[in-house]
Amino acid sequence: MAKIKICTRCFLVTGVLFSTILFGCSTTVKQNVERPANLKVEDYSSVSALPFRTSAQMGAVSYNTEPIYTFEDYTKRQGEIYSSKTEENELLSYLDTNLALKFMTNENLRYVNPQAVQYALSLRNTEVPVDVYITGGLTKFSSTVESAEETKKASDGTTIKETKYWRDVSATILYQVIEASTNRVLSNEEYSCSGSSSKVTDWRTVESSYKILSSKIDTFITRIMEDFTPHTETRKLTMLKSKDTGMKEAEKFAKNGQIVTARKMYLSIYRYNQLFEAGYNAALLYEAMDEYENALDLMTEVYRESGDSRAKEKITEIQNEIVAADRLRAQKKQ
Repeated sequence: MAKIKICTRCFLVTGVLFSTILFGCSTTVKQNVERPANLKVEDYSSVSALPFRTSAQMGAVSYNTEPIYTFEDYTKRQGEIYSSKTEENELLSYLDTNLALKFMTNENLRYVNPQAVQYALSLRNTEVPVDVYITGGLTKFSSTVESAEETKKASDGTTIKETKYWRDVSATILYQVIEASTNRVLSNEEYSCSGSSSKVTDWRTVESSYKILSSKIDTFITRIMEDFTPHTETRKLTMLKSKDTGMKEAEKFAKNGQIVTARKMYLSIYRYNQLFEAGYNAALLYEAMDEYENALDLMTEVYRESGDSRAKEKITEIQNEIVAADRLRAQKKQ
């Protein structure tokens, strides 16, 4: 069951054109929904991850429908183990290690160490012992130590000049999911991040790139895991307003979190006088409670009676929610 929160939000529209403009305050239902994995993981049972490559190893090649590099490439180059302590390698080592740890604790897919895959491929007539794998690398990387002279007043009132140092770092990471049996690219996405260290007076103590970007890399890993695992997402469902007295009473119940009572009131108003906003809100509250079929039936009726495009748009949204819920059930049956 989705967790529901109620909030009120006021919209101030200035100089911007919206397809639907809401004046005054609107009541918004916040719904925490469990989403299926972005990829069709129900078709796969195991995953591996190749070490991410540095910008020099990636080169200037434009990757789109072709893999960055495959397990066959990895095996031929004996794993491409790098021991250098460059800024890029430290950052990628953090990414590789923490991504592997996330998969090791994942219940949906079995994680296969890339070295184990490499060994299996070194044996003749052996297929890749994994269903899908991750490959990626840095398409852009910049890490520079900047400096600037600053002045400050000492306790005796004199002015002191000192040089401050800090690091600016930015990175763009290309990430692919590959079907092992065909080397077909299932997903191809880029993630960009940047950050700056705090300013210090000794340049030797400036923070490293990976320390500056570690939290951003954690966010990137979370995005990768959403491709492979169900995850929670917060939706905001905005109800329509009306000057109808009964509608205002129903809205009060909705604001207090009494969703079932509010829904019954909206539905009663709609049945009595065919008020579009009442029918729309009743269907929306069915949706908020994960009762998608009821929501679809009612919203379809509301659209048929009113012809209002807002109901038509909502029908498509509810249909998408039904598809997502079906995919989630299929993934949980693995």
